[in-house]
Amino acid sequence: MKTIIGISRSLRQAVNSALLAVAAQVMRDGISLQIASIRGIPLYDGDVEAAEGVPSVVHELEERIAAADGLLIATPEYG
Repeated sequence: MKTIIGISRSLRQAVNSALLAVAAQVMRDGISLQIASIRGIPLYDGDVEAAEGVPSVVHELEERIAAADGLLIATPEYG
């Protein structure tokens, strides 16, 4: 079974997150789309990283992506 991690670049549940949910339902046999979230990931601050290290939520997402066979990013389009 191949695993793809899907991440929406928007925290809103409409549009991009909804499209990922549909994509997860229509994956071909042998492929699983697992939806991850950027919710809770703080803006990058090198001073905080130097003082406190990388946040655990970032490590968790990093591990999921590293273990996956692919990555699908749904990004908002603003016109």
